Amino acid sequence: MAEAKLNREYAKSRFLVGAMMFGICVWSIYDGMKGWPRANARMDEVRPLLLATNMTVTAWLERDDTGVPAVERFFAEAAGRKAPGKLSTKIKDLRLSEKLANDTPSLERQAKDLQKVLEEPLYSAHDIETQWLQAAVAAALGVLLFVLVGLKASKRFVADERGLSGNGFGPQPIVYEDIEEIDWKRWDEKGIVVLTLKSGRRIKLDGWHFAGITGISEEIRKHRPDLAPKNETGNEP
Repeated sequence: MAEAKLNREYAKSRFLVGAMMFGICVWSIYDGMKGWPRANARMDEVRPLLLATNMTVTAWLERDDTGVPAVERFFAEAAGRKAPGKLSTKIKDLRLSEKLANDTPSLERQAKDLQKVLEEPLYSAHDIETQWLQAAVAAALGVLLFVLVGLKASKRFVADERGLSGNGFGPQPIVYEDIEEIDWKRWDEKGIVVLTLKSGRRIKLDGWHFAGITGISEEIRKHRPDLAPKNETGNEP
């Protein structure tokens, strides 16, 4: 007799991904409720000082002898804290290529874009709303993964002298003579075999999802050698 149940390695990998999804959910909620509003509030505190500097993008990104950019030094001196990463990223995104570094229209557009970056909130209302959406999607995916693993954990496949049984094969046992054909195309590469019964019903056996499918397949081959892969029956090399 051969028996197949949930593959623990498969379950572990899905649980880890599910846990990661819940981690993303919690992180998104934190950013939406506290992280991003707090960054906006800190920006509000120093915005007048930022605008008063009238510095260019190049000046803000210029590094001192220790490699610290001007925007970081400004926040350390003016606010006693690290510059928001979002601000540094936005300023870096405004850098011009060497080809446009001395182009007057490009420099004027850059100055306007910098003014806009310094005047507007680091995170817009839309940005914060997307965090709630991301949290909901991540939570839904996490729940879905756990549910799928739970459903697979309840399945059991059995193959013995009498035939195929267990709820993985359905409510009623299946005798080997009821198998019409077997698709072995993905067996060697993915450990997947598909049974087609005379009733037209198809049953997928996945060796990654369920440990023991190899034993199930061997029992089927033993009782239905005519449905074994062609290279095993001698019909093909």
